[in-house]
Amino acid sequence: MAMSEPENVEQTAASPVKIGRLGDLFLQKGLLTSEQVEQIATEQRQKKLRFGDAALSLGFLTQVEIDSALGEQFGFGSKELINGSADEKLRFFHFPFSKESEEIRRLRSELLLKFSLQDRIHVALVSASPNEGKSYMAASLAIALSQVGRRTLLVDADLRSGDLHSLFALGAPDGLSSVLAGRIALKEALIPLMPNLHILPAGPRAPNPLEILRVPRIRELLDACHEQFDAVIFDTYTSSLASDAQMVAHQVGYVLLMAQKDTTLLSDLRQTKSDMQAAGVQVIGTVFNQFKSAKNQSTPGLIERVIAVLGRVFQRRTTR
Repeated sequence: MAMSEPENVEQTAASPVKIGRLGDLFLQKGLLTSEQVEQIATEQRQKKLRFGDAALSLGFLTQVEIDSALGEQFGFGSKELINGSADEKLRFFHFPFSKESEEIRRLRSELLLKFSLQDRIHVALVSASPNEGKSYMAASLAIALSQVGRRTLLVDADLRSGDLHSLFALGAPDGLSSVLAGRIALKEALIPLMPNLHILPAGPRAPNPLEILRVPRIRELLDACHEQFDAVIFDTYTSSLASDAQMVAHQVGYVLLMAQKDTTLLSDLRQTKSDMQAAGVQVIGTVFNQFKSAKNQSTPGLIERVIAVLGRVFQRRTTR
């Protein structure tokens, strides 16, 4: 699959297009007429509302249209990727002003504080059970870090069932398994998604994933990425089903645990934490999320609300 290289990335990242009033932006997009903008302005003055709230009350715009425009106005960038396209499940990308997105930015802030004395951020996301939102969170956190200027690499280290590439409609590219097996060079497998964001997909399914991930292959990968990336975020295979996550986390050094409301058993979470610590990994926090399955919602796989319970955890060691 041919992948595009970013053109004028520095210019794009450093010189975002400045958007004026929201009314002007909606006029440019053809979503409002001049008469409607005037009606909204009148509604604003009379009811002391913000532009978006006034437009909503009049029924001229939807919340999705307003969020998208605010994202452009405040520098969250284009909704176009350099390669592929973002799945609608990536709410952080599509709805940057939602409560969920704000919580993910808070998680990003906690990570930046945690690693403020280090020159690189290396974190593996680990969950005890399947379908706890780990891959979604890894992708969202990588996007969030790239938006504050961190040169970020998102690595799909789930060599058994990894599908991060599907979140970005990238087809079936080569990736981590091919790199670790020595079939291709790292630079050939990296796919640019946005300014400051690349992805290294899982690649073809490997018959021996634990063998491929063995020490020191992930460490060597991090060494090879050291000059190019400031942050590397790893997605991993479910920890209770195999030792892959423990093997990856041991080489990465830091882990964020994922837990899902009404699904994750406390005993499983404690066992996962114990396994990570036994591997010499620092567990820096737990991300608790409320998640609805495809059977319970019209858009499958969305994390409805994310609560990062990291503030207190970062202030103490998480040894038992």
